[in-house]
Amino acid sequence: MFRLQRAAALFDCVGCQTQKVVLVATRSIKNSSCLYQEAAPKKVAEAPAVRGIPYSKLSIGVPKETFLNERRVAIVPATVQALSKKGFTINIEQNCGLEAKFLNQDYEAAGAKIKSVDDVFKSDIVLKVRAPSTAEVEKLVGGNTLISFMFPAQNKDLVDQLVRKNVTAFGMDCVPRISRAQVFDALSSMANIAGYKAVVLAANHFGRFFTGL
Repeated sequence: MFRLQRAAALFDCVGCQTQKVVLVATRSIKNSSCLYQEAAPKKVAEAPAVRGIPYSKLSIGVPKETFLNERRVAIVPATVQALSKKGFTINIEQNCGLEAKFLNQDYEAAGAKIKSVDDVFKSDIVLKVRAPSTAEVEKLVGGNTLISFMFPAQNKDLVDQLVRKNVTAFGMDCVPRISRAQVFDALSSMANIAGYKAVVLAANHFGRFFTGL
């Protein structure tokens, strides 16, 4: 008896990593019957694992700003809550947001931990507004990451200190002011606030209405 064997179509899910199943059709000329059998599934090579550190194993430290008359803070309780939900451990220095009207209780309610300044600087990622002073650089741990305003062209000594400490530093003032980097643009928001406040202060000293007269 003469038989014909023919391979059927492959069934696979588009965009999914599934096992492919081959259906082999065996047709008999004598009785025109079709028998289907499932071949052994072929294994699809898995994508390589993404290399990196899980958020749950990373800590973020926020120290209190020591620059004269600096009232800002690098992170607010709302951001702490968002980062905590992703798994980050947030370490906040005691009273770091007091000048910005954020209490320790606000940070703790959002999921942060109140730590000493030394513990904060030992975090994997350190967030600051102003560039760190020489004393603050000494508190950093080699291998961790610093994100703050840097102005490296004007602070070459600071850059050299960070290099000697083996610290990875991101200068927020160096982020290009383009559309695709707009979410990281910290200069425009600060310039907008400064320009608005400048007009308010000027109006206070002007002493007359803005009527053009």
